[in-house]
Amino acid sequence: MHNLNKLKKLVDENKVNVLGGDVQQGEWQFEGNTLWGPFEQIELNGEVKSVTMQTEEGAKNIAHTLGWGLAGGLVLGPAGAIAGMVFGGNRKQVCAMVELKDGRKFLATMDSKIYQQMLALTLQK
Repeated sequence: MHNLNKLKKLVDENKVNVLGGDVQQGEWQFEGNTLWGPFEQIELNGEVKSVTMQTEEGAKNIAHTLGWGLAGGLVLGPAGAIAGMVFGGNRKQVCAMVELKDGRKFLATMDSKIYQQMLALTLQK
């Protein structure tokens, strides 16, 4: 089971898809409380004014489901492949409005764990 946890960390979602606003649209990486875009980075520590959830939905990511099936099969054989296909790929996606202290706002979809981390950043001064 320890190997599956290591693999999970490698494939965890850290993408934020900016849909519009004062920040360039497209896919950004969220790492270390920083958003990394194609041509800029936004340090979020102490800079997030508010994060407001717009929608939340459960999504079954086919690529993740297949990846977990393959990983489970490699680690635990056929039974692991079935378990990986059943339990892998279930993600909660959140659409949220993020307002920065410098006045910029953007609408983005992200994994629920990233949403929680961004929400925690609103408590920093």
